[in-house]
Amino acid sequence: MILMGKKSFKNSKIKDLLLVFIGFLLGSILIWPGLTSIKGRKCFINILKDGGDGNIKLSTILSIDPKYLIKIKNARNKYYKLLYVGDHCFRK
Repeated sequence: MILMGKKSFKNSKIKDLLLVFIGFLLGSILIWPGLTSIKGRKCFINILKDGGDGNIKLSTILSIDPKYLIKIKNARNKYYKLLYVGDHCFRK
């Protein structure tokens, strides 16, 4: 029987965490290709900042496609609203 030392156990956990992080990052980029663009990130951050207090400017509303506005309005919870905002900004 081969026993793993404490050092190799820590290395194994670090490798596992690194693989999970890289997988999450690559998966997010595949789902939302615009995630790597500055324009997409600015769009996402602006919508979150503007809508964070509950009051949204008319210019922000007009910048969003009507089909996404309907999806965001009818979303079941805040998680889905965040996903729809991400879809609007990162899939252009």
